[in-house]
Amino acid sequence: MKKYEFSLKRILDYKNQMLNREKNTLLGLRMERKGLEDKIEDLDRQYELINLEMHEKFKDGMTVSQINVYEFRKTGVREEKRAILKRIALLDISIERQQKKVVTAKQEVSGLEKLEEKQLEEYNAAYNKEQEDIIAEFVSTSFTREEN
Repeated sequence: MKKYEFSLKRILDYKNQMLNREKNTLLGLRMERKGLEDKIEDLDRQYELINLEMHEKFKDGMTVSQINVYEFRKTGVREEKRAILKRIALLDISIERQQKKVVTAKQEVSGLEKLEEKQLEEYNAAYNKEQEDIIAEFVSTSFTREEN
């Protein structure tokens, strides 16, 4: 009996490659999102520092133009944060879509792997049957020779 070989091996390999590609894409999206979350934390700290600095200088007295500079800086930080939050919302949609792609790819790979397992079990059963037949034939041939 010839050696077992999964008939859909090339397709399974291709589907595994596609699964890995989809997982890597998902990982990239998640890393991008994490970077944006870190940027928001930095902006929050920056906003607090600007606010603290403004209040410290406010105690000593400030001109209207100095107040306007601080307010302008704070507005810039808020606008940048708002833009990042919009980007995160879009990324969340992309991440959700990508997760669905990964799940679909996993299901395809899983289906092929189950098919491979089933074919291997059938092959092993046929192989064992063939081995039993060979042994039975050998025993009956030996028994027949002993009688003659």
